[in-house]
Amino acid sequence: MLSPGRVEGIVAAMAEEGSAEGEDRAGSSAPAPDLQDGEHVGAALRAIRESRGLSIADIAALTRIRPAYVEAIEALRLKELPSRPFTIGYIRAYAQALGFPGDAAIARFKADDPDRNDALRPPVGVRRMADPRLRLMVLAGVVILSAIVAWNLVRRGTLHDESRRPTTLVAASPPAATPAGPMSLGAPLPAPVESNAPPPYLTPGLEAQLSAALPEGMTSGEDPTLMDLGETFAARGAVNGVPAGAGRLVLQARRPTTLIVWGPDGAAWFARPLAAGEAYRAPDGARVTFETVEAGVMAVFVDGQARGVLPAGRTPAGAIALPPPA
Repeated sequence: MLSPGRVEGIVAAMAEEGSAEGEDRAGSSAPAPDLQDGEHVGAALRAIRESRGLSIADIAALTRIRPAYVEAIEALRLKELPSRPFTIGYIRAYAQALGFPGDAAIARFKADDPDRNDALRPPVGVRRMADPRLRLMVLAGVVILSAIVAWNLVRRGTLHDESRRPTTLVAASPPAATPAGPMSLGAPLPAPVESNAPPPYLTPGLEAQLSAALPEGMTSGEDPTLMDLGETFAARGAVNGVPAGAGRLVLQARRPTTLIVWGPDGAAWFARPLAAGEAYRAPDGARVTFETVEAGVMAVFVDGQARGVLPAGRTPAGAIALPPPA
């Protein structure tokens, strides 16, 4: 680093040299170095520095620029310098330290090394024309958007008109009157057959083999798991419920099943599985309800005579026709 006295001496020497150069110019024909001399601005600055007897260290002390940067500027090695704005500032300070205008040095530098990143100016006298395909794309987009909006408006108007139309009310026919009194129970109906179901395939000789395997007196159309209880009630197992003289209605299981008897208060009076032949006798006059899990399993006997079978689900005792007592 140069001392402040050294810097002031350099400045005074530069001033004296400047005055001496003016006198030499008046008395001699050799011109002093200028910013336009040399192959580039760095060479011109070096020539001016050397003509004044200054070293690179002197310029570094005057401009606060690193000596390595001063050498790079004089050789115009831009790769060794910082970014372009910093380089322009260094050249300005270098030229001003030598007593030359900084703008003139910058103009020489830009002429030696133009900035290729600057945006190119549009040519003069050339008319810019838009791409016709862009207009077609914009026009098509506007037409499609207009069609979508119009369709939505028409659709909304149609739905609004339909919602405002008066609704025609159809009077419902009154339900058919049901006959008063108890109803009689019959045999359960078979399940409906689908119209598109194919006819069942019968294996030749199978029916004859099945008929031979059935017990004596039973045909192949009967369910072999259901017990034939006959037309008159006969105890074939335990008879639950009330004694024989306290009830006329008896339910007898044709195969193992479950029977639930509900009282009029909703409480379960009887609920247990029954074996084939077991029965349940209901008390006379009790408004009970019978519940079975499958149809055709519980046979109904009134006064000892068969009256059909119970359907699946709940059946009130009052729905079973009871003839007057004998």
